[in-house]
Amino acid sequence: MAITYTTSGSAVFTESFSLDLYAGTLTTDEEWLKGGASAAYPGNLDGFLAANTEANPATTGLKLVCGKFTTVLANDETVTLSGDASKIVAVLVGATSVANAGVDLKNITNGVAQFTVVGAPGTNVTAWMIVA
Repeated sequence: MAITYTTSGSAVFTESFSLDLYAGTLTTDEEWLKGGASAAYPGNLDGFLAANTEANPATTGLKLVCGKFTTVLANDETVTLSGDASKIVAVLVGATSVANAGVDLKNITNGVAQFTVVGAPGTNVTAWMIVA
């Protein structure tokens, strides 16, 4: 499966490549700590057994993604991930060659990146993202 990029507007993000960073999961991710909690406790130690199964998987490892917006971004447009990644952790946006125009990262909220667009930056704005 691959990473799917969904925007809130008309922009299209096209991935050029992605690299596994093999750096584990985010330090704030505690899915791997969730045990098999049981209502039968006290007296039952099953609640302390590891339960990292496909029913409750840990977040995927970090990836570095490089790509570009092949269509123009709108102001406040967002990018959401699905498939092999579900969170955007960091974004570095490339420059635009159009005068008096630009694209900046506005914020990342709940793993979704939002962008500020000034002027008409045109197409092919490069973005590097660390995703999980």
